[in-house]
Amino acid sequence: MTRSFDTSPNVLFDTRVAGVDRLSPGFVRLTLHGPQLAHFVAHGPDQRIKLLVPQGGYPAAFAPGTEPLPERDWRAIWRSLPDAGRPALRSYTPTAVRWAQREIDVDVFVHARPGPASRWAGAARLGERLLVSGPDVRRGRPGHGVQWQPGGATAVLLAADEAALPALRGILASLGPGVGGTALVEVGDPADAAGLPAPPGVVTALCPRGSLLAAVEEWAGGRGVSAAALGGEFYAWAATESSRVARVRTLLAGAGIAADRIHTQGYWHDRRRAG
Repeated sequence: MTRSFDTSPNVLFDTRVAGVDRLSPGFVRLTLHGPQLAHFVAHGPDQRIKLLVPQGGYPAAFAPGTEPLPERDWRAIWRSLPDAGRPALRSYTPTAVRWAQREIDVDVFVHARPGPASRWAGAARLGERLLVSGPDVRRGRPGHGVQWQPGGATAVLLAADEAALPALRGILASLGPGVGGTALVEVGDPADAAGLPAPPGVVTALCPRGSLLAAVEEWAGGRGVSAAALGGEFYAWAATESSRVARVRTLLAGAGIAADRIHTQGYWHDRRRAG
């Protein structure tokens, strides 16, 4: 049986931190550089890549090499490691790719109770090594890792909290002039959402932290039925804390929106959050 990783276009790029910028109260931008990034390509607005975050340094099994490791190979190495030495895997959306400079930017939200990636990013120093699994242009399959699949939708609902802001920025920037809708954005500090792209047909509403579910419920109660009537011309994309995802989908489905017109995804997990 062929596993999904066997045909994955993702490979393990060896990079070093070339820049650390505090963009806003909640976000740190890591600029990553490495010769292998000449082959890195991002194909979609919310395309997900993996950071292999070191836990006190990388094991010898991840010694630098001249060619990036295919995903099936680096995952086999990763699974073989003891828990104490295994890098933490976390998903992010690249903000910018500069092939000529062999650089990518990754914006990391630093949570109040940071996990391994946001803790590492908050203390990152120039020259530190970071392994990044992402798409290699030589391997094809440009749709791999892209969840934004609106088809011919002309009306959209976007719902996101801070962790999904980099993906949301890419989606908003990709919308054509004929697409309208609503973006519900949960932020603890409005400065974290500064500079969001503003397509002319999309109304963006900032929601206080902890209120995204209520905002989706209000939208579904007021606009859900008319959105459902659009069929394939409507598409919803929601990315938030994992325990909220099922509730978002339930609210939208309860308004009559077809399951294949809803994409929901957990972007992080807070074990102490309820609801």
